Amino acid sequence: MKVRLICMDLDGTLFSHHSEVPEINIQALKECERRGIKLALVSGRGCPFIRRIALKIGVDCAIVSANGARIEAGVDGPTVFEGTFTEDEGRFVMNAMFSANVNFEAYTRDVNYVARPELAPEKHVKSLEMYVKAGDVRAEYDLDKMILEAPANSYKFVVFTKDDQAFERARRALDENGIRHCSSAGINLEVMPKGVDKGSAVRRLCEYFGIDENETMAFGDYTNDLDMLKAVRYPVAMENAVDEVKAIAKYIAPLNTEGGVGRFIMENVLKESIWQSD
Repeated sequence: MKVRLICMDLDGTLFSHHSEVPEINIQALKECERRGIKLALVSGRGCPFIRRIALKIGVDCAIVSANGARIEAGVDGPTVFEGTFTEDEGRFVMNAMFSANVNFEAYTRDVNYVARPELAPEKHVKSLEMYVKAGDVRAEYDLDKMILEAPANSYKFVVFTKDDQAFERARRALDENGIRHCSSAGINLEVMPKGVDKGSAVRRLCEYFGIDENETMAFGDYTNDLDMLKAVRYPVAMENAVDEVKAIAKYIAPLNTEGGVGRFIMENVLKESIWQSD
């Protein structure tokens, strides 16, 4: 395999549990960087969180946040791309979510606006509090500010709910109005601006770095990774991936909890034996 760019999802892919990166993944990514292979961390999460992970790993990689709505060429930039909703589009999505009576967030460059937090699952509430404490997110709960500022500045909208019926109402409201959405877990809906997804991020990185799309690889596990996997020459699904992802992948990597990303890269890209068994 001739690979010059490797893109990888985080949760369920590069991470094992609780945002931890297995040692073999770290070693493989550092060796890729040493050999001149470009790396990209691609996630629905915000840029500050992903940047912190890159620094923790110790690689200067591209950072693709909000499912491709913001692209940084490295941990210190520059910004390659930013895609936001138009004011009319953003307001339309927000009105649909208000009508569905669900908790949702609007991701912008500097702040996450949170609507109806009392309707959010407890697990998500705790996660958001943790990210705020770590400095990864600045949360704004003032609904008037959200209505005024979020529509034209949002990278994406995310629905979180503990109510299955409300979740279905939100999904149906989006579908009936032709609004494209995806999911990074069974409990959320993610709405992106037109032309923005993880696949478009791969193409933008290829153009920026001057890399042929036939020299690209990506790892993923869930449905919001589908566009990214379809955009590369070597799509790799994790063993723990959902069936829909496995169906389009050309290769299957070991479980994320077993350092599947690092193991696959070592054996198939770097052509080296696995350095560490655990």
